Amino acid sequence: MNHTHSFSVFNSLRGKHLFVTGATGFLGKVTIEKLLREVPEVGSIRVLIRGTKSADVTTRFYKDMLETELFDTLKSQLGNQFESFISEKLIPVDGSLCDDYFGLCDETFSDLASSIDLIINSAASVNFREPLDQALSINTLSLHNISALAREGGKKGSSLPVVHISTCYVNGYQEGVIREEIHSPVSGLLTPLSENTYQISGLLDEMADKIKQIKGMGLDKRDERNRLTDLGIGIARQYGWNDTYTFTKWLGEQVLLQDLQQQNITIMRPSIIESAVHFPRPGWIEGIKVADAMIYAYGKSRLSVFPGKKDGILDIIPVDLVANATVLALAESASIAKGVRVYQCCSGKTNPLKLSGFVQLMHEEAKENYHQYPKLFPKRPAKFHIVSVQNLRFYMDLLTKMSNLKMSVANLLGIKVRNSVLRKLATTTEMAIIYGFYAAPKYRFDSSKLEQLCTYLSPQERELFTVRADSYQWHHYIKKVHLPGLHRYGLKKKISKSSVVSVQEPQATYKVA
Repeated sequence: MNHTHSFSVFNSLRGKHLFVTGATGFLGKVTIEKLLREVPEVGSIRVLIRGTKSADVTTRFYKDMLETELFDTLKSQLGNQFESFISEKLIPVDGSLCDDYFGLCDETFSDLASSIDLIINSAASVNFREPLDQALSINTLSLHNISALAREGGKKGSSLPVVHISTCYVNGYQEGVIREEIHSPVSGLLTPLSENTYQISGLLDEMADKIKQIKGMGLDKRDERNRLTDLGIGIARQYGWNDTYTFTKWLGEQVLLQDLQQQNITIMRPSIIESAVHFPRPGWIEGIKVADAMIYAYGKSRLSVFPGKKDGILDIIPVDLVANATVLALAESASIAKGVRVYQCCSGKTNPLKLSGFVQLMHEEAKENYHQYPKLFPKRPAKFHIVSVQNLRFYMDLLTKMSNLKMSVANLLGIKVRNSVLRKLATTTEMAIIYGFYAAPKYRFDSSKLEQLCTYLSPQERELFTVRADSYQWHHYIKKVHLPGLHRYGLKKKISKSSVVSVQEPQATYKVA
C-alpha cells in the first residue's frame, strides 16, 4: 500500500460497524477497550460470544468483559453515561466460532453481514496440549466462517476487509531475519498454488481421516486426547512447524487467503504477548502467559535451571502495543480496496531483550523485593541458571542419582520423605519441552512494515496508537510493570499446574533426553 497523504485512524473508523471474534480473550478485550475509549465515534462493535451451561451470552458479556478492571478508565470518563454508551456501541452476538455460519440461521447470518463494515478475527486456541481435532476446528476450519461472512457482506464481487490475528511463530523453523510476508514451509512438502498460497486440501483431508481413525478406536477420553495431541505435534514437525498451535494457525492463514482470493486481508502477527505497558493500566494481564509460567515455577522453587541461549532474543511484546497495531491495521484496511498485508508486532528488531537479561531482571527483583510478591515469591528465590543442552542433561542426571540415593536411604531407615528433587526434575523437564525452542531462537522477527505504516499517521495519532517497542526500557517494564501486574492481576485466581503448562503460546519440540 502506498499512501500519498496522511492516514487517519479517526477518519477511517468514524461511523464504521465492526464484527469481532475472540472478544472475551486477552487481546480481544484490550483492543475493544482501546477502540471504545479512543475512537468513540466508531459506529458499533458486534462481538461473537458463545453461551455456556453456567452462563448465557448476556452473563458472559458482562462478567468476562464489562465487569473487569479493563473498563474502569472508560467508566470513570463516562460516568453515568457508560451504560448507555456501551448499549449503543457494543452488541453481543450469540454464536459459536466453529459452527457453520457461527450457528446462525441464513437470515440472521445475512443480516449480520449486511450490518458490518470490517471484521477482526482474534479467536484462537492457544492451549499447548490441544488435540489436533480441536486445534484444527478453532484455528483453521473456523476461518471458513470468517470468509463466508466477509463475502456475504461484500459488494460487487468484493469482500469485507478482514484483520486476522495470527502469531509470529507461524514462520515455523525458518531461520535468520523473518520478514513480514508469507514464507514457504521449510519442509517443502506443500505445493505452491500461487503467490502466498499452498495446496492444503489434501493435507486437511489426510488429517481428518487420521482423526476419525483414532476416534473410532474405542479409547477412553484421556487416551484419545493424548493420541490426538501426539498426532498434531507429529504432523506439525513433519511439515516444518514447532507445534500444533503454530501449524494450525498457519493453515488458518491459508484458508483465509484462498477463500477470499487474497482480497482485502491483513494478517497481524504478534510475538509473545505479555502485560500492558501503558493502557488500560500498566501491568494489566489476565492469567499466566508464556514467560509467566517460567517466573511462577521459579518463584515456587520448582525451577532453578533452564536450557537456552543466553544471548538469544526473547521476543516479548506488551498487549497494548498489539491492540494499537490491530486498530491501526483495521483503519488502514477500511481505507483501501484490496490487497494482502502482513505485519509483525514484536520487539526483537527495535528493542531486543536477551534471555540472560530477562532472567537477570527477574532474579534481581525477586531477590530485592520478594516480600512484595507473596503470591509469586513466597520466599527469597535461589539463583536462576541458563545452561546449554549438554549441561542440562548432566544436571538432570546428577539430580536423578541424588534423588534415588535419598529415597533408598530413607526406605532403609523406614522414613517417609517428600521428594522435592523429583518434583523439580519433573517441572524442569516439562518447562524445557515447552519453552526450549523459544529460549534458543535461530530467528529474529522484523517489523519494518508496521513501523512504516505508523509514519503515515499524524503526530498525535502516532503517539496515541504507538507500536514502538523501543518506547520503554526493559528494566522498568520487567521490574516495575510486569512483575507487579502479574502478582496483582494475573494471580488473582489460584493457579493450577495445568495452567502453568497450558499458557498463551505454542509448545516447543525441544527434547531434554
